This record gives sequence, C-alpha cells and structure tokens, in this order.
Amino acid sequence: MRRVIRIKALQGLYTYFNNKAVNLDDIRQKVFDGLIENPNFYNATQKDKIGFQMLLPVLLDEAFESKLVVSELPENQRWLGILSQQAVADWNNENRKEFQRIQQGVLQDIHNQNATEVSFWSLLCALIQSVTDEEFRKQESYLNNSPSPSHELKISHHPFYSIINLALHPETGPQPFGLKPFGHEVVHRIYNGHFKELAEYKAYKAKKDVTELEQEEIWKVLYRKLFRSEIFNEVMSELDMHWSENRILLEVSLKSTFKELASGNVPVFVSKKEEEEEFISFFNILLTSTLENLEIDNQLMLEAIDNWEADRVAVLDKWIIHLSINELRQFPHIPVKVTMNEYLEIAKAYSTPGSASFINGVVDKIASLMKAEGKIKKSARGLMDNK
Repeated sequence: MRRVIRIKALQGLYTYFNNKAVNLDDIRQKVFDGLIENPNFYNATQKDKIGFQMLLPVLLDEAFESKLVVSELPENQRWLGILSQQAVADWNNENRKEFQRIQQGVLQDIHNQNATEVSFWSLLCALIQSVTDEEFRKQESYLNNSPSPSHELKISHHPFYSIINLALHPETGPQPFGLKPFGHEVVHRIYNGHFKELAEYKAYKAKKDVTELEQEEIWKVLYRKLFRSEIFNEVMSELDMHWSENRILLEVSLKSTFKELASGNVPVFVSKKEEEEEFISFFNILLTSTLENLEIDNQLMLEAIDNWEADRVAVLDKWIIHLSINELRQFPHIPVKVTMNEYLEIAKAYSTPGSASFINGVVDKIASLMKAEGKIKKSARGLMDNK
C-alpha cells in the first residue's frame, strides 16, 4: 500500500508543477489583458502607454524572481510594480489551492478504496450468479430439457464465492458500502464476453473433479480477467475521474484479499480509520517535505551527479530522487533499503529503461552524505518494512 502512496506522491508532484506553470502563464496573461482597463494606463499619454507595455513584462519577471523593489521605481511606475507583486500573490494563492486539491483528491481516493473493492467483488459475484440464473432460464424455456451436469455448475459452489458473500453480507456488524451498483446490462455484457467463453473457465467447467489448487487458480484467473476487462475499466472510468491512478489502489487491495481467501479467512470490507489516517499522513508529510526542501535537494542532487547537468535529468527521475531523499529524511522507522528499493521499482515501472540504475547511484551518494552529516537518523527500535 505504501508503494501506491509513493506513486500518488510522484503523480502529485508532476501535477503540481505542471499546473504551477500553467497558472503562471494564466496570471501573467491576466495582468496583460487588464492593463488597458487600468486608470493609470487609460489616462496616460500615448508615449507613456508604450513605455508601460514594454516595462510590465520586465517587472513581472523581477516580481516572480523576488527581485522587485517597488519603492525604487519612479513614482509614475510604482502602480505597475504593485500590479506585478499582486500577480505573484495571486499565483502563490493558486498554487496553494492546487496543493490542497491534490491532498483532497488523495484523501478521497484512499477513503473510496474500500467501496471500490466492494463493488468489484459484488460484480464478480453477480457474474457467478449468472451461471445459476442461466441454468434456471434454460429449464424454464425448455420443459423437456435435462438439467446440466452438476459439475458444470460448480463455480456457484466455489469456496471463495461463499466466503466473499459472507464478507459482502455479514450477519452482524456494519454492511460494506460500495460504489454505484453495476447494472444488469453491464453484468450481461461481461458475462457473455469475458466470463462464459473464457478458455480457462470452460476447461474448469468441463472437469468433474478439481483440486484445491485448481479452485484457487480459477478464482485468480476470473478476478484478474475481470480487473483487466475493457468493459469493467470503461464503467469505472465513468464512475471515477481518477480511475487510471486509482486502478493501482484496487489492484493492491485485490491481491491482499485473494491471500485472505486462500487462507480461508473472511475479509472485512470496512474502512480502517487509523490505517487511512496513517497513509494520508505519510502522503502529506512526503509531499510537503519534498516541496519545502526543493532547493536544498536540488543542490544535493547536482553534487551527486557526475558529468551531468540538472536540465538533462528526466523530469520523473528528478521527482523520484526528491521523494527518495525526503522519505529518508522524514521517516526514521522505514529502513533505508526499503525506501531505495521501493523507488527503484517505481522508476522501472514509470520512467526510462536506464532510470533505475541512474537513480540508485544518485540516491546512494546522497544517502551516504546525509548519513555522514547526521541528517538521516533511523531508529534502532520500531523499524518497519513496507506495508
């Protein structure tokens, strides 16, 4: 689960800086567009108007670089300096709002994770129920039709199916909350297109007797095929605007639940408030620290890179390095090896083929330097692996 949060932090950084650049262009354009309506400009001579138009971009550049001193400007130009400083204030305000939107989005995604998984298993159960429903309709339609052999209907008696139903419909305690239910049309389309004609399922269906291992294997096939099916992903994209990202959260949860089923345990589909708060705190600390230490860590990165310039480092590699450094800095209970391995796996999945080895070398040098300076302090007690 922590890896998912790290990925969301990486996505958050990427989104934040992309939108920060967009906000900068928007704010600057807004100042230029509003210039002709400003009384100081409107009442000026034509010569002064031309001068103001030429001066404004210079003052904006100085303001955004924190170099502008309004009091040092000629009196008739100070209003332009004030406009430029206000633009910086507006930009910073938009960036704060963007950061809050990213935080709220992750909070909502983590909160909805449980509901998404409930919906997924409910859909799989509906597909399995369709086997029984189809048999019933066949018997209703053809009075002289003999029932299908019992072994062909055995998926409806699958032990994992029974366990999941117990989890989805507990006799006591709170009922699991899911997202919007999947309609009959969606269930019908997936059943006919991805379930009924699935080669692995047809082979399973034809066997009169199956082993425990084969029972486990068919369940794995069914849930994975459903997770990857085009129809399911289309529906989820309509329900969840962040589906391309939250799909990773669901995949992690499904793997965990499958292990529970294989062990004979009944999963508990109830949000764990303490766990949610832990992951949200991990995300917020990681992202906030990365932004606060940006300049310091840029310098560390430059010192660790041999024969490279900062602008030649791939954007994703740069953010992965920054996140690695701040996780080392901020979380004494997570071993250095765990942090480094996690970000290397993320680099392999999301960046260029040579990124992992490059990042490993850079972060290893930085970690050694930070250790020597006492900036990485891992507690001897309470060290925990990744969850």
